[in-house]
Amino acid sequence: MPRLSRSWWDWLFAIVAIAGASVLILISLHNFPSEAQPPQNRPIKSQVAGYVSSNACRSCHSGNYATWHTSYHRTMTQVATPSSLPQNMDQLQLALNGTEYKVERRGDAFFVRKRREGAGYGGGQQIVLVTGSHTLQIPWLETGQGRTLEQLPFAYIVAEKMWAPVSQTFLMPPDLKEYYSIGAWNGACMDCHVTQGQSRFVEGNRWDSRVAEFGIACEACHSEGAEHIALNRNPLRRFKIHLTTRSDPSITTPARLKAPDSALDCGQCHSVWAFNNMTDKIDFNRHGSGFRPGQHDLVQRFVVQPKEEDHREQKDFIRRTEPDFVGNRFWGDGMVRVTGRELNGVQASPCFRGGQFSCISCHEMHLYPAESAALKTWARNGQLKPRMESDQACLQCHTDMTARLVAHTHHAADSSGSRCYNCHMPNTTFGLLHAIRSHQVSSPTTRESTDYGRPNACNLCHLDRTLSWTAEKLHQWYNQPVPTLSQDDQTIAAAVQWLVKGDAGQRALLAWGLGWEPAQKIAGGDWFYPYLIYSLNDPYAAVRFDAWKSLQTLPGFANFSFDFTAAEGVLNEAAARAYGKWLRDVRSPSATYRPETLLDSDGRLQKDIFQRLQSERDDKRIILSE
Repeated sequence: MPRLSRSWWDWLFAIVAIAGASVLILISLHNFPSEAQPPQNRPIKSQVAGYVSSNACRSCHSGNYATWHTSYHRTMTQVATPSSLPQNMDQLQLALNGTEYKVERRGDAFFVRKRREGAGYGGGQQIVLVTGSHTLQIPWLETGQGRTLEQLPFAYIVAEKMWAPVSQTFLMPPDLKEYYSIGAWNGACMDCHVTQGQSRFVEGNRWDSRVAEFGIACEACHSEGAEHIALNRNPLRRFKIHLTTRSDPSITTPARLKAPDSALDCGQCHSVWAFNNMTDKIDFNRHGSGFRPGQHDLVQRFVVQPKEEDHREQKDFIRRTEPDFVGNRFWGDGMVRVTGRELNGVQASPCFRGGQFSCISCHEMHLYPAESAALKTWARNGQLKPRMESDQACLQCHTDMTARLVAHTHHAADSSGSRCYNCHMPNTTFGLLHAIRSHQVSSPTTRESTDYGRPNACNLCHLDRTLSWTAEKLHQWYNQPVPTLSQDDQTIAAAVQWLVKGDAGQRALLAWGLGWEPAQKIAGGDWFYPYLIYSLNDPYAAVRFDAWKSLQTLPGFANFSFDFTAAEGVLNEAAARAYGKWLRDVRSPSATYRPETLLDSDGRLQKDIFQRLQSERDDKRIILSE
């Protein structure tokens, strides 16, 4: 076979090169579609200076990424997709205040069509975002006004797999039909439900909102990652840090911060805060939070402690312009009463003043080892460190208490009365349809109940006891002075008074509290039935919901069905049905009831006293601003 000459190969190479160049030229001249434009009907993830998003962290920090990805922080806000919305979304049909809502699916998008009575359905608004993931989910709709959002007036209660009007999933008066106006997500919700959000008000009711990342992601706690990534492309730098300081100044590690600064990492969202002035408010709106993890204050904002002497001018302005601001968030003595605002309680705790106590004393943002089953439990349990659901949370500092536990608590060592949490962090804050523990470490007194209406820890366990009984015990054990108490406080159980004549916030806490297992064991559950059934008719939907869920924890009512959002007539029928079931099928003929519970020997309410307490109910409007 003849060999090809060198010149032939040269010609072949030249032809191939020319052809390749021609192809490249044609490609460059071809009018390919430009990169997909970001959606115009919702807030978008956009490049914010210095932020690189969690995906950029994943390659080096895969373990941390995996644990964060399992957490509910990640899913605080999500783009609406078939996987982020509740199942069977396209079958949803609801009605509220004369308007019917029907959801239909078009590809992977969902649209809400509305119609008023007698009219046809409109074309539909796309569901574009969803806030919340593990307790409540609230979908947000496009409005036709740029990136401005409108809330679907229903929320999905995850545990119950049911939809309810949003106004009935928060503690708010029954006459308040709408809580979120158009633009509320842009102007308020996104402050804490995304990473480095920028509201970007335009005009009228239009917003051009952008975020570094939807949900609470790595850079929310560790600050911007661009510089950190650029510097650590150098392997020598990484090796040097590993061998020497093991601390990288180009990124913030909350665990290495001083406790007050570490707490601000969480408190940038988990607090009641206010702006320093209008200039800072405008700056926050346009450019996002000026706070970065590791700083000593919130920069444009401050944490509101109503009883402290700081920021007097700003607090006076708040009181003048929003008279209910404090009352919708705090008890009378300044203790925060609404969930999601834990830093206010932490800062007011004596433990915090020691300089070593912060959120991550008990909680952790990454779990090790990252086993799937353990991760799910950790996420559901408030991301507590191992053993932090026990006395170890307190004993890690109060090491001497182990040896004198019973002498200190005056309860058996294995009883709920000897659990640190139950006495010093009782369930006196409320939100998302349930009570949670106060994060202000305090000691129980009767004065907190008589002066400020806050249920004290003793009577939240001993539900069948009076305030007078509690005052005598606290005097006997801890030499607390016995206050002057009313006749009712000496003869009627505190829990009964809070449930019947308390304000809506007190009633909600107690409706939930009667379903709390430790209290049921201590106070007995036989006498709970009439009060929970009575609370099924409460004017506030949140109280009705918690009464229902607590009733389901009692024997005979596990499967009791109840629509807590129903009209008054339906509620009355359900309560009558429940009361009949209790009298006929559940009540024990041999049961006895303490006189403090106001039940007679047949388990019936003492009508005259009960009706008097009803007439004394505190009907002031309560809105707990979550």
